[in-house]
Amino acid sequence: MKHEHVCHALLELSADTDAPTEMADDPALLMPLMDKKQWNLVTTDGDFLRALYEKKVAFGGLIIFILDDPEVLHDQGPAIDRLFERYPRLTAKRMYTITASRVKIRQLPGGHEKS
Repeated sequence: MKHEHVCHALLELSADTDAPTEMADDPALLMPLMDKKQWNLVTTDGDFLRALYEKKVAFGGLIIFILDDPEVLHDQGPAIDRLFERYPRLTAKRMYTITASRVKIRQLPGGHEKS
């Protein structure tokens, strides 16, 4: 809540689907519900993001991809701080990849299309 954002759990989508945990591996199922809820995605799951790009799943929100340092326990909080220090205002239809030393921005599939 430090940056005035609220986190949600995948199971909160239970009202919208009868199998919310199955969506964790399928961007084509999850991302339309995320758009509907106007939620963004914070993840450390590189396989999920590869599938998102391979399937060319459009997403109108933004994704924060944290590349954890395996030597540092609970590195996500400081990673989010680094992101907002560098980019105080985040842009939709972008993926922000955060490492220990930098923040990289990439356009999401469908990000060049007008909404």
